[in-house]
Amino acid sequence: MLSKNTMLALLLAPMLAAALPAAAAPRYTVTALPEGTTPLGMNNRGQVVGALGSDGFLWSGGTLVTLGNMGGTFGRATAINDSGVVTGYGDRANGDVQAFRYSGGVTTALDIFGARGSYAMGISSNGQVVGQYFAQESGAFSTIGGVTTDIGDLGGGFAGANAVNSAGHVVGFSALDDAPFHAHAFLYADGVMQDLGAFPDASLSEATAINEFDQVVGQGWVQGRFHAFLYQGGVLHDLGTLGGGESFAYDINASGQIVGYSQLAGDVDTAAYLWDGVSMLDLNALIDPAGGWTLLQANGINDSGQIAAYGCRGDVCGAVLLDVAAAVPEPGTFVLLLIGLGMLGWRRVR
Repeated sequence: MLSKNTMLALLLAPMLAAALPAAAAPRYTVTALPEGTTPLGMNNRGQVVGALGSDGFLWSGGTLVTLGNMGGTFGRATAINDSGVVTGYGDRANGDVQAFRYSGGVTTALDIFGARGSYAMGISSNGQVVGQYFAQESGAFSTIGGVTTDIGDLGGGFAGANAVNSAGHVVGFSALDDAPFHAHAFLYADGVMQDLGAFPDASLSEATAINEFDQVVGQGWVQGRFHAFLYQGGVLHDLGTLGGGESFAYDINASGQIVGYSQLAGDVDTAAYLWDGVSMLDLNALIDPAGGWTLLQANGINDSGQIAAYGCRGDVCGAVLLDVAAAVPEPGTFVLLLIGLGMLGWRRVR
């Protein structure tokens, strides 16, 4: 006759096997956008913009719209707000590059001080567009409601804006003087441009994104290589790398999650990463490997945690949208529950 313990083990074995997965469940599901797309921005509705061949694109809910260009040979959609208004830039037939605004199927050229070169890089919730223009020198601009402003520089006569939040606070980069590679990230707020500095013993940094709490991300020079940074509380925090020499930060959401890409050990391969507030995580470890995707770079993250990334599956490369996977019960809790039920059943049998 079987002992009580043996019978209990036999009863619980199938349930325990089912409750203990071979590996942790993936944190994200992957939705592929059309082949050849490169993501450059996204909004809180999960809409993605970027480049597809010689044109900009807007992807929304499985539908891709080509935005075209400004009459020349290329176009790029760089940012989109929650109202679905897109901004970017493209070249004209005469070779000039011009910033544009796209809304409701209509593309409108933005005249930035009559400059022959202008690049729109960011847009706020109320439609404020920021970027860079080229005249005799390069300047950072902000435009809203038909009024365009040169927001100045840090002393070197060269600047560019990359992003803006709903408060109108702008981030980018500016030269400090005429010395090569002597430029710092800046935060422009309430008419004042603040120098965000650089890492120790370095003179080069650039801010690429800002969230609603004025947390700023970008990259700075560290011993001859770029490292991603988070600026908060008056301090540049080095986010490190995934084992390689360089990393770059491209976006930050309201929760302080950061995405970008990093070189891996050996500096040959790169991987998209998520900074979760504690450490830099390889996004390839957070998706189902059975899908066959290798994520090389992450360009956007919204407040819901969705991520716009670029990756390859075999010979097919393009943008992907990562969605947070549905929650599953913790294996340990589930197993304890089953054990408890099993013991209860055994006692009732007795």
